Amino acid sequence: MMPSLFISHGPPDRVTSSSPAKTFLTQLGGQLPKPKAIIIFSAHWFSKKITLSANGTNDILHDMYGFNPELYQVKYHTITPAWLAESVTDILDSENIEYSTSNRGLDHGAWSVLKLAYPDGSIPVIGVSIPVYENFEDYLMLGALLKPLRKSGYLIIGSGSATHNLSELQFNNSKSAWAQEYVDWLQQAVLNHNYDDLATPYQANKLTRKAHPTPDHYIPLLIAAGAGMNEAVDIIHDSYEYGTLNNTSFRFGDTAHH
Repeated sequence: MMPSLFISHGPPDRVTSSSPAKTFLTQLGGQLPKPKAIIIFSAHWFSKKITLSANGTNDILHDMYGFNPELYQVKYHTITPAWLAESVTDILDSENIEYSTSNRGLDHGAWSVLKLAYPDGSIPVIGVSIPVYENFEDYLMLGALLKPLRKSGYLIIGSGSATHNLSELQFNNSKSAWAQEYVDWLQQAVLNHNYDDLATPYQANKLTRKAHPTPDHYIPLLIAAGAGMNEAVDIIHDSYEYGTLNNTSFRFGDTAHH
């Protein structure tokens, strides 16, 4: 049984720089059973209805600006085989959920994580867009729909960020009190399976507005949590960059204690 993961993907140049979070990701693949396939949701891909990466080779998008030139030379190729797409669409069909496919390629929220954890690109990958829902609870339910695929050896990853307020970054790296306070709350809510608070984060904690001025980097956590609902949870990484950008990452599922 594979776990589901929430990974704080951090800045796009994690791949070409060094940090504790990068070290964590480079070791991650070796700490898990080898997945049959990977299903990844990135904070950088939202769409009105669910969209799946098309069958065939996934190229990567260099969808970021102003970074070092070597970052734009990074390559990473993965394959989406038809059987992988079908195992996801079978579930969507069974729930009458509409979807489409796209040749968009993997964005940096997806490839920056996968290239570090599975550098050779040999594991089949499907990128799935995050649909726009009114209620956060629906993202937990979306994750829960995919939970059975974990039994077949599929690794489900939500790639976002525990905090994501780019206007609050501290370039002297001094850790900020509000970020620490928010992250402490978030970690406890996840570890305690407090789905009510997680599904109403802006009501449950006044600091959520500051940690997530927009919810795009928070929502992948709900999908990953839904895919491992009521199972063991571990914090598998926690570090800061730029003072307020927290890299807390979680593993959901029974494999956490095997």
